[in-house]
Amino acid sequence: MKSIYGRRRRANPMGTYRRSREEDKALVWCIRNNICISPRKAKWKEYIWFIDIEKGVYPNRQWVGTSPDTFGPSEIWKKISEYQIYYYDKRIRKEI
Repeated sequence: MKSIYGRRRRANPMGTYRRSREEDKALVWCIRNNICISPRKAKWKEYIWFIDIEKGVYPNRQWVGTSPDTFGPSEIWKKISEYQIYYYDKRIRKEI
């Protein structure tokens, strides 16, 4: 499909992923508790990403860590969801 100006739209380089209800619940919990889990591009012009984890309110966030591996377009959102569920389960079990 062409846009108004005659150029074609590019496909999303990060791929798509449909989240489950549990993953949505973990995402909302992370946002409310100021845990930021986000992708960071590893190389220019290549579709691979690291995952950065930070805690706190912007601009005073504290860096928690970066994933040791890189992830491609088909797996980046799945892995981010796994990290969010990990932090959600870790804190909920601690509170009980």
